[in-house]
Amino acid sequence: MTSVLDDWLQPRPGGGAGGVSDRFSRLRPPTDERRDGEDDHPDAGLVPTGPQTRFRERMAYGLRTALNAQVPGDLVAVSRMDVLLGPDRRARPDVSLVDDLAASDDRRTCYLAEEVRLVIEVVGPDSPAPDRDVRPRHYAAAGIPHFWRVESTDCRPFVYSFALDADGAGYQVTGVHHTRLAVDAPFPIAIDLERLPR
Repeated sequence: MTSVLDDWLQPRPGGGAGGVSDRFSRLRPPTDERRDGEDDHPDAGLVPTGPQTRFRERMAYGLRTALNAQVPGDLVAVSRMDVLLGPDRRARPDVSLVDDLAASDDRRTCYLAEEVRLVIEVVGPDSPAPDRDVRPRHYAAAGIPHFWRVESTDCRPFVYSFALDADGAGYQVTGVHHTRLAVDAPFPIAIDLERLPR
């Protein structure tokens, strides 16, 4: 017996990750992008990540809210939206700072790398290697100018800020911020990390 749902997750022919659609281009991320502990079996399931910690959710919400309170009118901070990094590579940063024109289209399911000015990853217990190494390399290769990595000590946040280096080959650290995050780019930002919106 077949079901109408048997092929619902199959991608459209030629509709790879570069297409702006709701269809999945692949069910599982490449091995180098999988989160630690993820099963390599092709039938392991459709949920690629473990449960989200409250710290990760709180940081993503707080940083998005704080950014949107300070951004110039041509930018918007969004959470958990896909970014196309290449013809067959997508990522879903915890927070992205995108061009307002792109963010104003509520039908969008993803953004192009050139529409993104900043990506933020909150390092989780299930994803330290991808958040610290794999994803930043992909973001840099796609030309996203700024990257922040949020870490914690006893659930107190601190943030590494990075900027794309001159040749676009990778990111250079621009600061390590413990209680207050203050940067000049992609625009002047000052955030009290101990009093983020909850």
